[in-house]
Amino acid sequence: MDTFTQLDGNLLIGIQHALYADWLTPIMKAITLLGEGGYVIIAACIIMLLFRRTRRLGILCALSLALTFICCNMILKPAFDRARPFETFAEVMQLLPHPGDASFPSGHSANTMGFAWAMFLATRPVKIGSRKSYEDVPCLGWKGDGADPRIMHRIAVIAVVLSVLVGITRLYLGMHYPSDVICGLLIGMLVASIVHIVIKKTEESRGIIGA
Repeated sequence: MDTFTQLDGNLLIGIQHALYADWLTPIMKAITLLGEGGYVIIAACIIMLLFRRTRRLGILCALSLALTFICCNMILKPAFDRARPFETFAEVMQLLPHPGDASFPSGHSANTMGFAWAMFLATRPVKIGSRKSYEDVPCLGWKGDGADPRIMHRIAVIAVVLSVLVGITRLYLGMHYPSDVICGLLIGMLVASIVHIVIKKTEESRGIIGA
């Protein structure tokens, strides 16, 4: 076993021992379901796409989610093929069945953050000089009919926090090493940021999507 895996495993064992409580386990299992199979975030994308006032936002979030899934689950997981921590360390508490795929990076963390960060970037206020304004945020909907970016940004912040909590549950439940979760969150943020930049540049030359 290499030194990094040993340190990663010991850190996970320490986190589990520090956090574990019988009453907390069902709560952690409930929170981790937000990233299970991507069903919740896929449903959120579909709902945003269905409603005119959030359709453009739904396109951005769905695109980010799809690319994050491809990057994390279809490319990086098979490439690294890292064993789950409970397969390597007997001291790790396995509180869920084996998901059936590799450990690195955390798909739950990456995919939920890919969705949440895309929403965060699309709704954040635009900086004009020394002030920030929601008035110049591109329309989140279709044909000029968009939801209030202030409200949607608050929801986006909650989504980002929930994504981090999902990552913590993966540690608590023994499904991932800390490095799996950290890299998963960073991958989601990176993919969403790239999507945001590309869409912004495209819209600057071709016009806002759905305008």
